[in-house]
Amino acid sequence: MGPRDGRIARLLLIIAIVVAEADEAVYLFVIFNQSPRAPDVLTVPFVASFIQLTAILIGISLLSLPAVVRLRPALRGGAAAGLLVLGVIGAFSIGAPLFLAGVVVLGVAVRTVSQAPALLSIISAFAAALVVVALLVTGFELTARVIECPADGSSSGSWNGIVTGGFTWDCVGGQVQLK
Repeated sequence: MGPRDGRIARLLLIIAIVVAEADEAVYLFVIFNQSPRAPDVLTVPFVASFIQLTAILIGISLLSLPAVVRLRPALRGGAAAGLLVLGVIGAFSIGAPLFLAGVVVLGVAVRTVSQAPALLSIISAFAAALVVVALLVTGFELTARVIECPADGSSSGSWNGIVTGGFTWDCVGGQVQLK
């Protein structure tokens, strides 16, 4: 789109932000009211931060500054990809609203690119989508490996991995053993 988005596009993007933020709030409420706490202590903060990142990308794309207007395809493509992929990964918990928000942002991103169909816009949208998805996958791969064991008692679990091989872990007496 040109320097100014249409009212419908802006409204759809604002709705996507609100849906993502509401979904994140419900996610955090449910997680922090569960007992016992999940042993992979960094995954929840990573997911919440990732949802914030997508909302920020969408919000920045609403600005009418010339530099931002040029970056809109990338900002919206990245946010759409992040929401869509996280929506699929979290399909059985927080995913459906995120996926729907991603579909909305993708629709506006496609419209943004189609109104000024320069090769650079198309490439930047796809490149941003790849970077955001790579960030999501890397974040999951790294945070799944940070296990906090209870000081007493035992627990165990596993991670199938997205890119890397999965692993299992056992906690005994506050010590984690990765296998």
